[in-house]
Amino acid sequence: MPLDLTELSRQVRAMSSALQRNAPDLAQRRAQALERYLREAPAHATWAQAADLSREGSAWLLARPVEPLNTVRNAPPHPTDYAVIATDGSHIDSDRHGAALCYVLNIGRVYLRYGAHPAAKLSSRPMLRFRDEDLYLIDGMRRVLIEGNYLSAQRDVAEGVELVALADEFLAKDTGAMPSLALQDGTLVRWTLAGAESFVRERFLRPYLGYLDDMSKRGIPVASYISRPRSPEVTGVIRLMFCPDVCVAEDRGATCSVCSDAAAGRTPSCFVCEGLSDADILADMLDEGQRGPLFVSMSRINIESYGDHLIHFFYMRVGREIARVEIPRWVANDADLCDRVHALVYDQCLKGQGYPVALARAHEQAVVRAADRRAFERMVEQTLQRAELPATSSRKAEAKERPAW
Repeated sequence: MPLDLTELSRQVRAMSSALQRNAPDLAQRRAQALERYLREAPAHATWAQAADLSREGSAWLLARPVEPLNTVRNAPPHPTDYAVIATDGSHIDSDRHGAALCYVLNIGRVYLRYGAHPAAKLSSRPMLRFRDEDLYLIDGMRRVLIEGNYLSAQRDVAEGVELVALADEFLAKDTGAMPSLALQDGTLVRWTLAGAESFVRERFLRPYLGYLDDMSKRGIPVASYISRPRSPEVTGVIRLMFCPDVCVAEDRGATCSVCSDAAAGRTPSCFVCEGLSDADILADMLDEGQRGPLFVSMSRINIESYGDHLIHFFYMRVGREIARVEIPRWVANDADLCDRVHALVYDQCLKGQGYPVALARAHEQAVVRAADRRAFERMVEQTLQRAELPATSSRKAEAKERPAW
């Protein structure tokens, strides 16, 4: 049966009405949160301590401020001559109902050079994985199929490895002579590995941090761009500002399980921030091209595992959008590299009409369309048949292909 659009239309109208009713309350609380944030701006070191003290007891995500909270920096002038490399990835997941157990990673690769000698190189690199060591996470006798979040982590590693390959192919001769940037889409923090077992983290995190090592040695700053971010990490710090239980002087952070407001039957003071993202709150303090202060993501995987690559971030206004830009510590600690990231990412957004043009092109190279997927499946079946190997899909897969009567 097709999607019941009449029923869905009724539900969409109900959603629109609810959002309209909630809008004034959200706007009021957003203004309250920003006012408190700016009032506490000079005490950013105190709130950095509060974030450290609250990391274990807080029910919220947190960020550690690195610069004064009211920091606003204009985009530095971008150089006329510069180069950017970018990767993005997609995949065809393994299908236990298919003819063979395997998956495909497809990595879009982009090199763009601007200035006196402009150049562009766009390509993709498909990678078929079918061997046991590629299909499974193996720990003694345990075998865990790489799928879902684990397949996404595998793709993240492949994107990083391809960035290093692009740097060696196109930027090696220009290092030191021309500013360059390596750009990725999405977060540099591997959130999905935070709760994973040690052998899983080792499998994915070691090569991922290795790629960041390689880029650091080559002197090429790495940054990632997140469009329309919904992260509440800075919002978590603002929650600490409202929390009556936080007292840095007494080494006391937030412990949400014993909230004094809740114990007294009051609505928690931090409810002002409920449902608000960092971008919601910080939007009104940034004009076009400006960035806000640097923060450290306090996610467990970042704090405990990233070391010299500890991920920092800032927010930047690009048109109507507040974007999040993430960088490793060795970029954040170098003022020139940080300014380069700010300038070049913003220029890439201008060239791409609001989104970095290098990432848009990398996505175009990486995307696997439905027709590509079907062609791959037929290729696998036909190749196995020619080799006189079993090449049949499951009855369930066959049933899905048959038209309904």
